[in-house]
Amino acid sequence: MQTADDILEVTSDSPCVGHCTTVLGDDVCRSCLRTFDEVSRWLEMSEVERRGVNLRIALLASKVAGSQGNS
Repeated sequence: MQTADDILEVTSDSPCVGHCTTVLGDDVCRSCLRTFDEVSRWLEMSEVERRGVNLRIALLASKVAGSQGNS
């Protein structure tokens, strides 16, 4: 049986695209969808924690994409 990790191909790679909006005061970066805490702790996080963050982002992105297709 496939897991969410298999379907979404979740890695521990940083989702950063170099346009962080948390420095502008946003609680969640509009570019990579990480919280301020996740951005600031990224280098300290374990691989499991990073994969967890990326899974949350992937699930959110797929949910948003699905809701836009139902308009």
